[in-house]
Amino acid sequence: MARLSLKACRGLTYRYMLREGWLPPGTAPSGWSSVTIAELLIDDPPLPGDPHFQKRRVALDLQSLYYALGGTLTDPFAQLKQGAQTLGKFAAWCHANHA
Repeated sequence: MARLSLKACRGLTYRYMLREGWLPPGTAPSGWSSVTIAELLIDDPPLPGDPHFQKRRVALDLQSLYYALGGTLTDPFAQLKQGAQTLGKFAAWCHANHA
């Protein structure tokens, strides 16, 4: 597989977050990239025995999507724990960390 372009990685990130219902209500297609990880409310409220359960699921889902496209993605779990990071920067990280 050829590496995905930054535009393709951004599209994959947007479509995944939209399809799974993580984007906050009212998020416009033109403004999704400025939404922060914290605003997605993943693991809010956290499970008592596993506070990052859903972040790990999101990380695995994204790795699976890259795998289905014939590539690999470095585990994005640590990135998903950075609440201040925007989805645009997260998509750029995915672009830089897939093969």
